[in-house]
Amino acid sequence: MELHDNEELIWRGHPSARSSWSRYLRWGFLALLPLIITSILRWLDVGIGFAYWKWVVLSLVLLALVVLVDFLRRISIDYMVTSHRIRIRRGVLSRREKSAVIQKVQNINTSQSLLDRALKVGSVVFDTAGADANQADFVFWGIANPQELVRRLEERQIGGRPDGGGL
Repeated sequence: MELHDNEELIWRGHPSARSSWSRYLRWGFLALLPLIITSILRWLDVGIGFAYWKWVVLSLVLLALVVLVDFLRRISIDYMVTSHRIRIRRGVLSRREKSAVIQKVQNINTSQSLLDRALKVGSVVFDTAGADANQADFVFWGIANPQELVRRLEERQIGGRPDGGGL
């Protein structure tokens, strides 16, 4: 997205790699499950069908696939906040873009799970006015240090106009 005249970039980013740890734990465990099961069966001296090394390779390929899919998912999302608008762009080959004028933002909320707090990531939710329920929320998920983004916006809002209102 190109910036217009008198438009300043406030923040731009992608979901943080740290935001993927819960996904890695869940899907990584599932990717390693064939190796875990065959290791137990091998230890119990029960037939495992294929050579053990093939199960190891299968689990490693599945694990690499989990990491690759997550990387592509994160890199295909671009968040941008300027002095005039907010935008979410998704996709690599095909694109979907959602944007709103920054003056329509009514509330900015953050949310973090316990794991998110430990990893210093979270979501920033922008509630906008004048849109239906599907278009009203802009969610920047997996943001590293979401409070920093909110702080930047609040500083901009306070310093943006003489009456202290609006971005």
